[in-house]
Amino acid sequence: MTTGKPLRRYMARVEFLACKEVIDSMLAQGFSKKLIHERMVSDGRCSMSYITFCEFIRNAGEKAPPQQPAATRHPVSPPARPQRQSRIISADPEPFPDPRNIDPKTLI
Repeated sequence: MTTGKPLRRYMARVEFLACKEVIDSMLAQGFSKKLIHERMVSDGRCSMSYITFCEFIRNAGEKAPPQQPAATRHPVSPPARPQRQSRIISADPEPFPDPRNIDPKTLI
């Protein structure tokens, strides 16, 4: 499959999905992603780059998180929020003096 030309749009995804079961089983057996990619390329089953191959593996893991059986699920309550106390802001006991009524002798 490797001809040196770039793959058509979305063909790498098609190749990955065609080999997904084999890839998942090899990952479960403990093969590294690099070895899996090399084997798929040497067998002619995929022609995508290693970086693209790793992106597909990462994205496949994000889309399908492992689900627990319904019988063993435990309801999760949201974390308790800390209680906030209201803040009371009081004004100064003496209002700000009006500059028009201030005696200049008291300021010095």
